[in-house]
Amino acid sequence: MQRCPHCNDLHDTNVLFCPSTGQAISVSLIEEGAVIQGKYKVVRRIASGGMGAIYEVEHAGFGKHFAMKLLLPELAQNMEVTQRFEREAKAASAIGHPNIIEITDVGETDTGIRFIVMELLSGCDLGGLLKDHKQLTRARALEIVSQILLALQAAHGAGIVHR
Repeated sequence: MQRCPHCNDLHDTNVLFCPSTGQAISVSLIEEGAVIQGKYKVVRRIASGGMGAIYEVEHAGFGKHFAMKLLLPELAQNMEVTQRFEREAKAASAIGHPNIIEITDVGETDTGIRFIVMELLSGCDLGGLLKDHKQLTRARALEIVSQILLALQAAHGAGIVHR
């Protein structure tokens, strides 16, 4: 069985697209319940994309939940991609701004999959917000754009240009 990262429903492993959302269901990089580096227990897959997948993990010592971004193993063969992945983690952790996710750890699984551990956010992304509300009020749109601009200003101030 595999879980759709969009609606969280379980589907057979041969299902490529979720019948509920129509979204692609990618192959899991790591199984639920697996423990990474003896301290991160995989709770569930949150999302997946072209470079990897993001999982909710629980820290064994603290019981605190984090998000873990795993890089596809085939991309780890590409030194440029791996260096960019690590630069992303270092850059984000150096900024220290409330509108930029906090990175807490980087590493590699026993099977050689590179990962970044970051704070786990709740809520929905902008795409989900627009899907639910179709149109935002001017005040809400300005609030969101303002937060994005503050984050970009902090990144640019640290010498980082987001692509």
